[in-house]
Amino acid sequence: MTEQLNPTDMQSMLTHDWRYQRALAVLKGQWLPIIGEETQPFRRMIQPEDLQFAIALQATGTVTGRFKFDNYAGVQAVQRYFGSQLSTAAQRWLVLPYI
Repeated sequence: MTEQLNPTDMQSMLTHDWRYQRALAVLKGQWLPIIGEETQPFRRMIQPEDLQFAIALQATGTVTGRFKFDNYAGVQAVQRYFGSQLSTAAQRWLVLPYI
């Protein structure tokens, strides 16, 4: 069974706004174009909000991605792939369910 998006996430998905583009870049493993377009240096890193929206999109079944967030091995794959592109808060948020 798929989950439903909350109204804010649904609006972002329908309009393909910046939040959606960031979440999609996480799911597709294509973060470098996001870095090039971001004007604020602190936003060049993947934030917990990006991961949360990416997971919500994947849970609805509307977007597929190269990563699985539902097990520790999948989370480790995300950490290895993105490495220093993940903010410290995002790294902590990813492993929080497993500690």
